[in-house]
Amino acid sequence: MQHLTFSVAAEPFDHEDAVRLRAAARIEVDRIYGRPADRGRPLTEATAAVHVIARDRSGLALGTASLSAAGDGVFEVRRLFVRPDSRGQGVGDLLVLELLAQAEELQAPAVVAEFGVLQPHAAALFARNGFVRIQPFGPYRDDPESVCFSRAL
Repeated sequence: MQHLTFSVAAEPFDHEDAVRLRAAARIEVDRIYGRPADRGRPLTEATAAVHVIARDRSGLALGTASLSAAGDGVFEVRRLFVRPDSRGQGVGDLLVLELLAQAEELQAPAVVAEFGVLQPHAAALFARNGFVRIQPFGPYRDDPESVCFSRAL
């Protein structure tokens, strides 16, 4: 998927840019919550059905995201992250749109997402891309800090 100044494409999960961006995401989220905040299933090369990276025209990695199976053919958005200096330019939206396109190709009935209560920017991103708030699901069901969204395909 392309934009005037950047593009999003599937790339290997273990690409060094992907690893670096996921590490930056982990540091940022842990800082927001003041503790390790990872509550979901482990995201690994084996559990990532799709992995995408947004790059600018020069090839610089701006953001990343993955899809992993959530059950019943549904996929979950995992580790969506945009570099702070690239936010507000539509990179997150294009990452979400590419994941939705990939999920449609996988014939998923829906895509879900989870994030914490201290990440209102994530709620805005998913809402403007057609997701609606749902009750926490799966591993987040009993977590009072989880906010979950879903979009039917």
